[in-house]
Amino acid sequence: MVASLPVARVALPIPIHELFDYSIPDTLLDRVAPGVRVRVPMGRSMRIGTCIERAASSPHGDLKPIDAVVDDQPILDPDLLEFARWTANYYFASVGEVIECAVPRGARAKAKTVPWVRLLDAEAEDRGAGRENRARLVALLREHGRLPLEELVARANTTRAPVKTLEKRGVVELFDAPELNRIDESLFDNDEPVREFSLSAAQHGAVDRIVEAIRGDRFESFLLHGVTGSGKTEVYMHAIEAALAKDRGALMLLPEIALTPQTVRRFRARFGDVAVLHSLLPAGERSKQYRKLRDRSARVAIGARSAIFAPIPDLGLIVVDECHETSYKQENSPRYHARDLAVVRASRGNVPCVLGSATPSMESLHNARSGRFHYLELPDRVTGHPLPTIELVDLRKEPFETEGPASVFSDRLLALLHETINDGDQALLFLNRRGFARQVYCSRCAYSVECAACDIPLTYHKHSDRGLCHYCGTIERIPDKCPECDFPGITRRRHGTERIEESLAARFPNVAIDRLDRDTATSAGRLEAILDRFRRGETRILVGTQMIAKGHDIPGVTLVGVLDADIALQQPDFRAAERTGQLLCQVAGRAGRGERPGRVVIQTRQPDHYAIQAALTQDLSGIYEEETPTRQLLAYPPFGHLIRIVCEDARDDRAISSAHELARRLTVDATTRVLGPAPAPLAKLRGRYRYHILIKGAERAGVQAALRSTNVLKPQWSTTRVTVDVDPQSIS
Repeated sequence: MVASLPVARVALPIPIHELFDYSIPDTLLDRVAPGVRVRVPMGRSMRIGTCIERAASSPHGDLKPIDAVVDDQPILDPDLLEFARWTANYYFASVGEVIECAVPRGARAKAKTVPWVRLLDAEAEDRGAGRENRARLVALLREHGRLPLEELVARANTTRAPVKTLEKRGVVELFDAPELNRIDESLFDNDEPVREFSLSAAQHGAVDRIVEAIRGDRFESFLLHGVTGSGKTEVYMHAIEAALAKDRGALMLLPEIALTPQTVRRFRARFGDVAVLHSLLPAGERSKQYRKLRDRSARVAIGARSAIFAPIPDLGLIVVDECHETSYKQENSPRYHARDLAVVRASRGNVPCVLGSATPSMESLHNARSGRFHYLELPDRVTGHPLPTIELVDLRKEPFETEGPASVFSDRLLALLHETINDGDQALLFLNRRGFARQVYCSRCAYSVECAACDIPLTYHKHSDRGLCHYCGTIERIPDKCPECDFPGITRRRHGTERIEESLAARFPNVAIDRLDRDTATSAGRLEAILDRFRRGETRILVGTQMIAKGHDIPGVTLVGVLDADIALQQPDFRAAERTGQLLCQVAGRAGRGERPGRVVIQTRQPDHYAIQAALTQDLSGIYEEETPTRQLLAYPPFGHLIRIVCEDARDDRAISSAHELARRLTVDATTRVLGPAPAPLAKLRGRYRYHILIKGAERAGVQAALRSTNVLKPQWSTTRVTVDVDPQSIS
């Protein structure tokens, strides 16, 4: 039986790839259109979905009707809607999941209103019980004019009762208004001057080439390869000016939220208002930023990976800064890569895409060498300052104590730290592990305190005196004695950033020290406060994880110390060497960006490894040449394509049997291979056993066809969860 028209095909934010057909009631015929959200029945409940298209008929009979229309206008224009459909198809996700990711929750909801208080009579005399509380309320309102009710009573350290009394007396008025979001004002607005730079010859050449494509309204991909401090941002800004001159919008993607305030201040000084899109913004603020783009009051958007879906009318340019960063890859469904989607969106819109990096990935370098990307190079720092001098310290030769403040610092690094502080300069210390101790174990029997849900060692956090699993969030008390042998000597070893901060405080008791990692940067405000103190020179030593390694331009930093350069090399991933070289080059580039020369100390136990040597010379071409033969032979990117399938289950036998059955159903051609199933490197995570399968081959089409040859969403056991990662960036 075929349903008669009219029919709406609706995408729901669930991991089912098909669209759902619903009949359109006569009362909603004029309101249901592609891109509009609708409320529809799903089972016994109502769900919010997005109308993808209207149809004249449906092969399904007895369609349920749409219950209501949520939006007055589409939340996605036709181009973005088709882009979302392309993304869902390529990354093997549902269109509804992509739309859920593309349109921030705050932008999907109507603006939230909250009660505010406005001062009406500032001169009213108040007598009687409780007048102190009322006086504080009136004083605050005299200063601010109006405030949200909750904020007002919190500041006055009182309750709502005295506010109600003032309202009855005609002193104040209560009214509803959108919730206050100070994120723009407190983080991004300042008196940053418009800085004028004279472009170098290399910058001029890059700008001219990009602007030519902008003016010609044509798609081209550019790889802008510039050393740290070479002025890539100034090239971006000149290109954005060219797009704005044509009344076209521009999108700038950044890999880390930590970089956003610094970039936004520079861009606002140059271009006026810009829209900011990232996950630390409150829902109401995200809605505001989204609307600014849609109504063209802001023509430039800056944001993290999900900003690739920003609703910019007449988009004229896309820029992806630090394009090598793995944070551009979404690690839950839809598992898209924003760098790759930037190229796709630019191609679909016939606009240029600029990918910038001091340490391009092997994929980007390969695309440049093969002619898919146009290669633009900035070989020198624009200030004329030399790159920092870099020296290696072989930790195998260091006479470290087993424990204590000095157990992670080489003599050379400590000497340079003292010299840096005495000279009035600043230092960055990098360790890519947060927490106080990265391993808690028994020194007698070697029992390791592990997460029961993940089978990996807990990280000890001293501030909470607990062990924390950084994968599932499990928190456990560290036992006083070994559960296996009753030995009371539980040892905490392998330092994390929290331990480094404490050790430095013991070594430098009168020096201001701060820490930047996921434990301290719990909000946009706290993150920027830490960075602001460092920029102003109040903090002399900043300890941190990858959050300090990229993009920060702080002239006072003359010393960078890498405490353990080998951590990333220990990962079971074919990209481990490449990422180690990239990360070391990036963090080294934070030194010597001002007038004083920079110095970098890299502590390592593998000083002869080609990734460490590449960081020493600040030239990653050696990694490319070293890795190429192996990757070509094994068909790993950039010389092949990968899809990873992971089967997880609370029971080990069901996880492995589902994985074997799924692998058996895959159909491959002569250019494609299936590896596994095998236990995943993280074989147990959040209480679930994990097995993975790799599909790899020289041709993208063959790899994709193998995936689509089977229904991976229907494993042998219904309890097994199956995830698909197209072009995976991690094999953990």
